[in-house]
Amino acid sequence: DLLFLFVKRDIVTVYKQTILGPLWYLIQPLFTSIVFTLIFNKIANISTGEIPPFLFNLAGVTSWNYFKDCLIGTSDIFKKNQAIFGKVYFPRLIMPMSVVMSNLLKFGIQISIFLCFYIYYIYSGSLITPSIYVFTYPIVIVIMGLLGLGFGMIISSMVTKYRDLTFLVSFGVQL
Repeated sequence: DLLFLFVKRDIVTVYKQTILGPLWYLIQPLFTSIVFTLIFNKIANISTGEIPPFLFNLAGVTSWNYFKDCLIGTSDIFKKNQAIFGKVYFPRLIMPMSVVMSNLLKFGIQISIFLCFYIYYIYSGSLITPSIYVFTYPIVIVIMGLLGLGFGMIISSMVTKYRDLTFLVSFGVQL
């Protein structure tokens, strides 16, 4: 129950006082993919083979955003919630797990957008054929979530002493 409440809190509070609200879940990967397509595929003329460049970039951006959000979200979770930890006892692992679970919901929304574009490209005549490795994708997602959770918790334990590490992690992930 506590995990569910923290996931709900994370989802509601992120975009609570924004105009577009949860639409940012859709806008951010779409704009990033458009920019990547323009820069890497149109200007730099980098080939993606048979895969349409926008679809290629959207797949990468969606997957990377999940790992990035898990890592950054858990990297200072102990510092952000120190007031709660001082008042009530509960398993400390619940907080970082709630970040990973709420990001999994966000990822589910973004992957559904990817699937819509995938279906569009199939119907528009692109020669896209998935391989057998597409069935390993859920395993990859679980591994990305666990890596983000693990590395984020290690970093979060160090952030309690070295506050500058938060900025270093954000900058490193951006690179």
